[in-house]
Formats: sequence, structure tokens, C-alpha cells
Amino acid sequence: SSGINAEYGGLGHSFLKHIERCKSLLYVVDMVNEEHPPADTISVLERELRAFNPELPGRVVGIIANKIDLVPGPEPIIELARQFPNLSVAPVSALHSRNTSAIRALIEPFKTHRPLKDDQCSINS
Repeated sequence: SSGINAEYGGLGHSFLKHIERCKSLLYVVDMVNEEHPPADTISVLERELRAFNPELPGRVVGIIANKIDLVPGPEPIIELARQFPNLSVAPVSALHSRNTSAIRALIEPFKTHRPLKDDQCSINS
């Protein structure tokens, strides 16, 4: 894991302890980072999750592919979906609020529809 931390900065032990309580997880990747391509980033995240707790990668339900406003066409999104066929891909532009409804569609099946307690995971809208 030291190589992962050195190259990508690592997720941090306290963050990993926090997400360990979550039932569902999403990867959020930068679609235009040439230094760390999306598929490489996901592979690194998956290894780091697995090293911390072997069950965590199984909780990942999808990929939020951010910065699609800077992607020259659909090919990178299609390729990402091909590389991770078990995960749904939601292409979005957070900056321009483009296709953010895809995130809601991605997480809707996993919502518990009950209030979260202070010590549970939450998403700030």
C-alpha cells in the first residue's frame, strides 16, 4: 500500500474507517487526468479498499465519471464501462451540473429511505 500512497496520496486510515460503515460506495473519477487515467485510479482505489477490508470493493455500486464537459467524445466513457462491466457509469460534469440526475439514478436503488443517525454515512447535497 505504500506505493499506492506515494503515487496517489492514499485514502487515509480515518477515511477508510468511516467508509467501512457505509453499505454502498461509489468511485468518483476525473475523466481528463492524464497523469492518473480513470481506469488506473479505480484499480488503485480497489486495491487500497481491499487491503484495508476485503469486503469493501464489493460495496462499490458504480462510477461517477466527472468532467465529461472536457472529454472529446463518448469513447472514454464507453471504454471505462467496458473495463468495469459490473459497475454502472454515470458520466457527469459537476462544474456545469450536467447529467447529475444520473447520480441520483445510480444511487436510488440503494437508498434506505430512513433517516441517518449522526454516526452514519451521509451525502451533503
